This record gives sequence, C-alpha cells and structure tokens, in this order.
Amino acid sequence: SEKPSQPVISAGLAEETVEVKVNYSGARIVLFATAPTGDTATTGMAVALIGPSEPAEVIRRTPAGERRFRFVAAPSVFAIGAERQLAQTVLPDIMIEAGLNAAASAMPRADQLQSPDVDAWRAAFVELKMDQGLYSFNETTIERLDGGLRRARIVLPPNAPPGDYRIRAVAFRNGQKIGETEEKLTLVRGGMDATLFDLSRRHGFIYGFLAVLLGVVVGAIAAWVGRR
Repeated sequence: SEKPSQPVISAGLAEETVEVKVNYSGARIVLFATAPTGDTATTGMAVALIGPSEPAEVIRRTPAGERRFRFVAAPSVFAIGAERQLAQTVLPDIMIEAGLNAAASAMPRADQLQSPDVDAWRAAFVELKMDQGLYSFNETTIERLDGGLRRARIVLPPNAPPGDYRIRAVAFRNGQKIGETEEKLTLVRGGMDATLFDLSRRHGFIYGFLAVLLGVVVGAIAAWVGRR
C-alpha cells in the first residue's frame, strides 16, 4: 500500500538577502511557516539555519603528536531551534533523517564513514564551531501565532561568512516527521567589510600585517595625545 502523503508546509522569509557591513553586530533572520492542522501535545516544529558548506579540518593534539581529521563538506553555520515538546518525543536518529543534526551534517570521506572515531571527530568539530560562535542550539526561538502560523527568529552570527544558506522547517507529530520545507537565504558583505573579510580569509598574512600596523599607528597617536 502507498504511504499517505505528508502535509504541505508553506514558509517565507522576511528578508531573502541580508547585507553585512562594518558596523554589523548581529541580526535575526525571521521565518514564517504554517504548521499542519490538528496540533496535539506531541506536535511541534524545528527550524535550522544551515550553510554555506565547505571543507573543514579538526586537529587534536595528543602525547603522540597531532592527529588530523578532514571533512570534505560541513556547514560553516548551523543554528537550530525546536519547540520544547520535541525534546521528549523526537529521537536523535529522526533528527538526523530530517537534516537537523549538526554533527551528522559534517561529512567525512567515503572511506572514513565507518571509522569508529568518526562520531568523536564530529563532536569535536561541533564543539569547535560553538566556540567560534558559528553553531548554536539555544538562540533560535519559535513563536506560535493564530491559525497554526509559526514565527521563527534565528540569530545570525556576526562572523557568519557570506554565501548561500538553507533554512529548514520540519514539523513532527508523535516523534515522526510529518512535513518539511526549505527556504534559501543569501548573505552578502558590502563596503569596507567585504574587503577586510576577503583579506582575512584569502590573504591572512597581509591582513595580519595591516592589523599590526594599524595597532602601532593607533598606539603612537594615543601616546602623542597623552604627552600633550
């Protein structure tokens, strides 16, 4: 017999493009989504901001020396939030299948997928990203509005790289996924911030030299003003 079709979730972003400038101090991405009818105590929604994907490497220092593990692709940013009731009703494997698990989104080489250490490396990668402020699991809020409408507010990290992002909204009932949708978001950097960001990512030596030079100049000016 055929499986019943999943309910359709409609969603839309308040802004599809976000421009980051020098004085940027963080923003919230707002997503509106409709939830399937028939809400119960076990029905809820989870929303995640994911992307851009790029290769990544984790380095672990041990008494025997450095160990390295390379992921061929992993999201630079992963911010997720879920309604409270989902924590008690949705198993981790279901969240992985729904594309809402940060660790599982880091993809190793095909020959390392069955490595006994892959879970530990993935956990280390997520911890590193959290320390950088690029992964978050408690800063996204989901508010219920009238008519089954949800409003999700997702914190965009100030150091989020430019590129294409995905925003996934998934509805669950009785621990199972019952509907999903995905929207695209473009993050761009404008003005001087675009130049500085490009220097820091592609020309680290030049960026470091300019940063040191700027510090010396500012220090010299401050010393001169102090003498006067």
